[in-house]
Amino acid sequence: MNAEMINTVPQPSIRAGVRGFFARNKRRPLSDEDRTILATLEDLKADLDLIHRTLDVVTDPILIDSFIYEMNAKNVRYKYFLNLCKEKGLIGELF
Repeated sequence: MNAEMINTVPQPSIRAGVRGFFARNKRRPLSDEDRTILATLEDLKADLDLIHRTLDVVTDPILIDSFIYEMNAKNVRYKYFLNLCKEKGLIGELF
């Protein structure tokens, strides 16, 4: 690329694009329902982490099975609330 090609890009459109990008990332106030959804998601993540740590220690096959069933149920709930966050536009608030 030479200097002439670089100077042909109109500067106002680039600035408008940058302003539009940052304008979309402004945070909005969370409703009580949004806070409840996010808190539930955090609780489920903590529960899943605890189950994973417990599975590393447990040796009884019956307990292992029970933790696996519990982990699967919590994974389904976690996915549900994560999709709910995406639908409500809360995913940007988390990450």
